[in-house]
Amino acid sequence: MSYQTIVPKVNQENEFLEIASDFGNPLEVIREAISNSYDKGASELSIDIYIDTTQGSDVLMMSFTDDGEGMTYDRLTQNFWNLGDSSSKGNPDLIGEKGHGTKIYLRAERIEVTTSTGEEAFHSYCDNPFRSLNRGILHEPKVKTIDPETTQKGTKIILENYSKETSHYRQDIIVDYIYWFTKHGSVEKEFEGNNPKAFTIKLSALDKEDGYEVLEFGHRFAKENSDINQLFEDFKTDAVDHFVKKYVWEDCTLDRFPYIKYDVVIYVEGDKAKRKYNHMLAERKSRRTGKYKVSDRYGLWLCKDYIPIENKNSWVSNFGTGSNSVVMLHAFVNCQHFKLTANRGTIANTNIDHLEAVKGEIQNCLDEVNEDLYKKEIYTLKQWQNEHRTKEIEKIEFKKRSENVRKRKFIQHDKVRLIEPKNESELSILFNTIYNFYPDNFDFEPLDYNTSLGIDILARNNSPAQVTDSEFWYVELKYILNKNEFNHSFQNIRKVICWEFNSDIKDGTVMTSKVDSIDRVFKFAVVNGKKKYFLDSDQTTIKIEVIRLREYMEDELDLKFT
Repeated sequence: MSYQTIVPKVNQENEFLEIASDFGNPLEVIREAISNSYDKGASELSIDIYIDTTQGSDVLMMSFTDDGEGMTYDRLTQNFWNLGDSSSKGNPDLIGEKGHGTKIYLRAERIEVTTSTGEEAFHSYCDNPFRSLNRGILHEPKVKTIDPETTQKGTKIILENYSKETSHYRQDIIVDYIYWFTKHGSVEKEFEGNNPKAFTIKLSALDKEDGYEVLEFGHRFAKENSDINQLFEDFKTDAVDHFVKKYVWEDCTLDRFPYIKYDVVIYVEGDKAKRKYNHMLAERKSRRTGKYKVSDRYGLWLCKDYIPIENKNSWVSNFGTGSNSVVMLHAFVNCQHFKLTANRGTIANTNIDHLEAVKGEIQNCLDEVNEDLYKKEIYTLKQWQNEHRTKEIEKIEFKKRSENVRKRKFIQHDKVRLIEPKNESELSILFNTIYNFYPDNFDFEPLDYNTSLGIDILARNNSPAQVTDSEFWYVELKYILNKNEFNHSFQNIRKVICWEFNSDIKDGTVMTSKVDSIDRVFKFAVVNGKKKYFLDSDQTTIKIEVIRLREYMEDELDLKFT
């Protein structure tokens, strides 16, 4: 028996639905409109986004009008409405290679197209295509011929209710998206061998009240500013934040794959240099929609058609002086050999060997940048900046502490001036001084003071025995004794020395160790006519004595700060 030929078929409804659903970002529709206009030779694209209230409810309207070459009947019916057909296929200068982009429009409740080549013109529309596809029914666009004499050359596309979420369609958010993720934000102008055609966008979004904002072609970078002497003179401690330097590698080829070309542009930009042109960078605690952190956007991007596609900060290693140095990079790698997913969201379809080769070349570029910066640029500036900042901080600190000392309370005691403590370190100094004056007043001997690993003083009971024969225990210092701030185990503590009690410390207050969750109860007692404080527990006979040093000095030593 001979073989029979199988003719594979496509489930058209499912494929259209799959592609239309694959676009998740509500701003991607703008990216596709820009790409289409650019591919069709337009020099200007007008984007209008507004709310139509004439239908009895709020309807989100988007209008894209260009002055391109327009669409013939075949291009309209096949390339625009069909799936997988594209007149851009095989042309390396054009963006739309898959024939998927315009399918993003199918998410709208109504699509309306008016197009003219100057010789012929057509009007086409489709109602509720996404609803039909979700029901397993193929959508049915309509088309008719119209008079080219009364139709402006180019294409106009109107979408109704493309998205239920309107917060993304603010002017500043869309401008930012256009310059980062569309052809209009292409980085190709950074390379001398390229000569992009003139192309402008006129944009009016939902919150724009006074006409269009005109957007010129090309991604935005900070203006170069790398004279470190002038920067330091102008900005002192902020000099690094204003540093900008550009590095370019143009028309390069991969060593392993010499038929694959790539271009690299790297700007090293300080934080304030970025914020001067990028107003979408959020200040701390800002929650405004569309704002983002520097770390969310900057670093290394891979591009196709000179459009940023995917962030690859994971490729950046050994750059700068810290783990966050990657955000100083405003860097792009373009390679027309990258293979994109259907929604142009990633380069995941690219041959892994090609990607590894590009990664190696990029690391070489970053090494060159790093070496240059180490030799004579930003790292020298950082050193100067740190030295200047240290000097300024020390000057401010000296003045602050001098003024503070003049306001402090003192005790003149036996030729020694005692200063009222304001923190735990000063409490330690004061206690050691008091102990040296009155060692017999205390029933213990401090042996070692160290705060680096935990509890402050290692001590023993007063004894004539050798230190090596003694049992040791801890004394914990607390400037203010607070109910909720005991961050040590009670196990080896025998004394707590504080300057004062917080208002939450009363007789019967339960204090819990944050280390082992064991409780101690604060208790007050009068022993031989003297006030005594303890941290007690039913689980052990050992009571932890609390010495309230301010009160002890006044009552026992008649020392009071004035």
